[in-house]
This record gives sequence, structure tokens and C-alpha cells, in this order.
Amino acid sequence: MPKKIITKATLPKVMRELDRWEGKLTWPLFCERIAKILDVGSVSKHTMYLYPAIKERFQQRQKDLREVKQALPRDFTLEAATRRISDLEAQVKRLEETNNRLLDQFRRWQYNAYANNVRMDLLAWDKPLPEMNRAGRKRGKKKSKEAKKS
Repeated sequence: MPKKIITKATLPKVMRELDRWEGKLTWPLFCERIAKILDVGSVSKHTMYLYPAIKERFQQRQKDLREVKQALPRDFTLEAATRRISDLEAQVKRLEETNNRLLDQFRRWQYNAYANNVRMDLLAWDKPLPEMNRAGRKRGKKKSKEAKKS
């Protein structure tokens, strides 16, 4: 079975690289840079296409770069600030799209719960998660000495 390259841990690195991309953006160039960042031999375009978030963001970033290229001022003193603003705008746009998708998902869940007569007042949906210690076990009340002996 082939090694899984894009994971929950590496996906943010890939998306951040797309947000920071400057210049011509092509699949071969992007895959080459991702392979270097993730320290793997190579990454193919087909691997990237398996992840809709990457594919959509790639296409959107290409479009954004074409638009920015036409609108960028040529003043050298503003180059660094313009690049930073462009990076931040790309990141904000990606996060807003992610937020909108999550809100849509929540609305679907909410409607489906209502449609299936799920009583929201009986569910403890807003209950905080149990605290975890570094060993990954739930923190609970310590057993008394009597309980340990039996």
C-alpha cells in the first residue's frame, strides 16, 4: 500500500504554501515544492486531485494570481508590503470559504435533526470535553485506597 502523503498534519502546510505562492503557479511547480516541504521523493498532480480542498484552492489561487498580476503597482518600496497583504488576503479568503462550508454543514445537521424529531434540549451538545492528561487517558476522580484493595 502506498504511503499517504497528505494527512491532517500536512494539509495545513500545503494550504499555507498555496496562500504564499508568488509568480507562475502550475501543478508541476507546485508538486515539486510540496515534495521538498514534506520531504518526500515526489508528489503527483493526481495525488493532489484526490483532495478537493487542495484542488479548489489551487484553481482559486491561480485565478487570484492572474488578477493580482494585472493590478500590482510597480513601486519597489511597496513590494514587501504588497506581498504580505496578498498573502493575508489569500489566507482570509480561504478561511472565509472554510467557515462558510462549515456553517452550511451545521445548517444541514440542524435541519436533519429537526426533520428526524431529535430533541435538542435532551442532548448534551454543549457539554465540555473531558480533560485529558499527557498520557492520553481521561482524568477522573482518583480511586480511594479501599477501592484499590478490592
